[in-house]
Amino acid sequence: MNSQRHIICHINTYFSVARNMFFSIFLYYAFSLLIFLSIYVFKMRKALYSLLFYMCVCLYIYTPVLMASLKDIEIGNYFICNLKDYPTGNCSVDHDYNKTIKLLCPIVHNKNNSDKGYDPSYCFKYDGIKDEFIINNKQNHIHNSLPGVILTNHIENDTYNVSIYPPFVVKEDITIVCICDSEKGNEGITPYLKINIKKTHGLNNNLEGDYVKGCDYGNNRGKYQFLTKPVKYINNPVCEIEAYPGDVVGINCNSYTTKMQGARLEPESCFSMVYFSNLTMQFTKTSVNNIMPNAKYYPDLSPHPGNQNSKMFLTSYLLIPNDLQRDILIYCHCSYNGNKGLAMFHIFATKAS
Repeated sequence: MNSQRHIICHINTYFSVARNMFFSIFLYYAFSLLIFLSIYVFKMRKALYSLLFYMCVCLYIYTPVLMASLKDIEIGNYFICNLKDYPTGNCSVDHDYNKTIKLLCPIVHNKNNSDKGYDPSYCFKYDGIKDEFIINNKQNHIHNSLPGVILTNHIENDTYNVSIYPPFVVKEDITIVCICDSEKGNEGITPYLKINIKKTHGLNNNLEGDYVKGCDYGNNRGKYQFLTKPVKYINNPVCEIEAYPGDVVGINCNSYTTKMQGARLEPESCFSMVYFSNLTMQFTKTSVNNIMPNAKYYPDLSPHPGNQNSKMFLTSYLLIPNDLQRDILIYCHCSYNGNKGLAMFHIFATKAS
């Protein structure tokens, strides 16, 4: 079942990207045809006709090729920074919660642990550039600056495919960078993606407190807190959250300060998949979009086999749609070598007055 879900995830992702690319190319060709028609309609001179014809032929031939080899490109809900094909380049993007930021890094096999996955310490707070080099503070883990951030990674076609999801509460404007390893011959150049993130307090500054509603079984507190209920599964095996249309809710299973053995988020693709009940205690596992069609979840892709960052980023968010028709009860849970911490979300269609 897991392998089938991963295959479906791949198909859905690539279909969305391919659909947007083909639509862009279709619009381009339609525009080219419009130029040809305008030539005939306005009866342009032969010399001008020949020149325009030559220009259209060149654009017709080369534009799709150029589109396919851009260093950074926005396709549908994705911003893709392709440093696999541009190993000496860099990208910059302003973060938008409606877009998923993806980074493609080459795998440099002479590096230690190159086949074990993208190193999360390669993403850190940006402190500037000195002598053409990024000031590298990789020892300052990204959780210190952005508690609640999510990195997902899988290896495909000799490439690290990394997705970056900033948290929904950011206390101040911040810029982070995620770097790639330098390839042989380019050791003095660090390819990087720079992400500018604005101060935010929920999607619409609509949080009731300073944190996202949710259960944190990693018990992260103080500067690491980002969910409303940091708890220990030993003391609080059940954590309950009340939420309403437009709310963002979250779950986290990992501690930023203490190693937690055997920690897992279940379902592994929570909140894409959840356990659901019509306010009874009989639950079934289903896609969240079967019960809330317009719900958005982060990460927006199911974990891939070989996601080497999963143990460090056992975090997920759900944006509840505004057009909820009925009350819903869902849950995900954190698993620790047989023990569980249950996060139950009571989602109400309307707020009590």
